[in-house]
Amino acid sequence: MTRTIVLCNREITYELNRKRVKNLNIRIRTDGSVSVSANSRVTIAEIERFMHQKAECILNAVDKYTTKKEKITFTSGEKLTLLGTTYTLQITKADKNSVTESGGIITVGVTDTENTVLIEKVFGKWLKEQCLTLMTKLCRKAYDEYFYRYVSNFPIIKVKNMRSRWGSCIPSKNILTFSVRLMERPLPACEYVVAHEFTHFLHADHSADFYNELEKYMPDHKQKKALLKN
Repeated sequence: MTRTIVLCNREITYELNRKRVKNLNIRIRTDGSVSVSANSRVTIAEIERFMHQKAECILNAVDKYTTKKEKITFTSGEKLTLLGTTYTLQITKADKNSVTESGGIITVGVTDTENTVLIEKVFGKWLKEQCLTLMTKLCRKAYDEYFYRYVSNFPIIKVKNMRSRWGSCIPSKNILTFSVRLMERPLPACEYVVAHEFTHFLHADHSADFYNELEKYMPDHKQKKALLKN
């Protein structure tokens, strides 16, 4: 069922799915569309009352996915930002595919400079490696400073190309996973996500206890979290 609601003077169309779920769930897809799942006993009035309460969050999420970003074209001279620093991209022909960074220039050497798919693949692999190195370092720092008290063994660190979330924690498997997109954000934002996910070892939800614990380790977590929206 598709319905329309006005949130903060903006008309939003959402898809309502009746499911056997305990809670009312709102999901913003990567294309900016809104999906709501609720038990058949929950009335339309209750659903839309809840949506009005969460209006700001919903609209922010919709804008996040519908705002068009400039896609990297992988051409020499192009500018890109990693961890808050702007770099110039340089594409060169090489006998072996590789990526190097020096003096504010990221050089992607490839066997075929006309093959954009190859260039993107080589750069993506390098970026993922850089992200894994960085997130492992930040996790080790957070673990040694604070979270070793609650997590008996240093967790397995992974990175993935996640679009809808910055990180995830699986306490049962002792795994922390982070989005490669964090490389697009300033370093303090990455530190926040690390602390956030480590705190999930103690609290699975985002309750008051969760944020109280997070604040013990990172008193300025709200300021750092704001950098994720930059």
